[in-house]
Amino acid sequence: MFQFWTNLTIDLYGGYFMTPNGNFTNGDMGENRGHSGGMYENYYLHIFNNTRRIIAQCDASGERGLSGVMRIVQAYGTLMTTDAYGPIPYSSILSGENEVYFEFDSQKDLYKAMLEDLSTAITDISAMGADEIAKLKSFDCWCNGDKDLWVKIANTMKLRMALRLSKRETEASNAGMNLKAIATEAAQNTLATVNKDILIDKSLENEMWLMFNWGDCGFNANLVTIMSGTKDPRQPLYMTLNTGDIKNEAGTTTVAANSQYLGIRFASGLPAKPNSWGNFSGWIQGNNGSSYSMPLPIMKAAEAYFLLAEAKLRWDIGSESVKNLYENGIRVSMTNELAYRGAYAGIKEYPEGAVDAYINGTSTQIDYTDPIKAELSTPAVNKLSVKWDESASNEEKLERIITQKWLALFPLSTEGWAEQRRTGYPRFFPAFVNESNGAVNTEEGVRRVIYSSQAYDANAKGVEGGIKLLDEENSSKFGISGDKGGTHLWWDNADKGNF
Repeated sequence: MFQFWTNLTIDLYGGYFMTPNGNFTNGDMGENRGHSGGMYENYYLHIFNNTRRIIAQCDASGERGLSGVMRIVQAYGTLMTTDAYGPIPYSSILSGENEVYFEFDSQKDLYKAMLEDLSTAITDISAMGADEIAKLKSFDCWCNGDKDLWVKIANTMKLRMALRLSKRETEASNAGMNLKAIATEAAQNTLATVNKDILIDKSLENEMWLMFNWGDCGFNANLVTIMSGTKDPRQPLYMTLNTGDIKNEAGTTTVAANSQYLGIRFASGLPAKPNSWGNFSGWIQGNNGSSYSMPLPIMKAAEAYFLLAEAKLRWDIGSESVKNLYENGIRVSMTNELAYRGAYAGIKEYPEGAVDAYINGTSTQIDYTDPIKAELSTPAVNKLSVKWDESASNEEKLERIITQKWLALFPLSTEGWAEQRRTGYPRFFPAFVNESNGAVNTEEGVRRVIYSSQAYDANAKGVEGGIKLLDEENSSKFGISGDKGGTHLWWDNADKGNF
């Protein structure tokens, strides 16, 4: 289930991970409909199917605060799913008017509904009484019954969504979504006020380690070369050195085990596993208990700082400088990553001065050198250093903000990929092969996950209408449309730049 959720699709597209197993064709942009339904199907089966029922029950019993919590969980899942696929069924399921098939909602309408739900949730959670709070605490694995923390999550999500729509500001306004006003209100009370990451830390399985152990997942060259080039102190918290000897195609050992951080270039046309690419950097599993027990991150406090930095840059929201918000985001990420990953990596503290050196660093991404197949090597594409430059253009300031946000969001591929598509940052290495048969433009890369076979089988008429909505919101400049990986989502507006 974990692998099906994102690891066969979004994890590969978002720049954090890459499969060494050439049999997984999504890794070469060869769209596999059977591997593309994980988030879609799990959202409806495990999230929406439950949240909508609980919301209705709690509303009916007058427990509006509890329904508010579920509205946030529902919006969290809905946001991930629409940002992956585009139009999805939503209001037709809630209305229950037609159970023969379920009509899809446009992404514009989905965003409006989610923002309204989050506003309702904030109001209702803020008014929770002691009885509801006690009941919440009995099952709350996100915030342990802290209603104020739930409000901060909702505000951080609203700020995230307002910025996500920055290339559709006029259209959003026409639909009743004043993005600057939404962001201004939300910015007052985000996770940046408490510097707390939202983690599920209940000894539940974190099965990313298993994906690596199976030989189906490795680290992406984009992440590895950026962290290596900028001397990121978080790198040993995120990944191991190469797990085994690396041999080139002639059988000569080119890299000894445990000597380098190595990532796999996306869309490399690799052979089936096992192969030497499977010996590249591995997942941090630790030796302090179960390999499955590393906490599962839901939302990072550092993200809130980078959202606030962009809101200040874009809309002049708040009194704190963009530079301070940017640098504080990095510091909070450093602190929180060490706190929850350090024990697994065997790291108690960073080297003295390492965080300040990183923030003031002037080095940049290194070139990608593949130690197995030289043809896969490619020059670095990100030329900016970490150090803030107040004299830089707004475009370069945004690039620094989003690149650091992307690094801090790891391993949340859905959000990292969404921001990379929206802004173009960080830049990703170009694909070496493209097996999409024209469904994805090589230069642009994958823009969305395609609907699964199961979606067609269970709701063919609904999917047909969803594709029409997708095409209406599509802005591809390469003539790509329909249910293809190269079709653009509504907010991924190819007709508008970042500013």
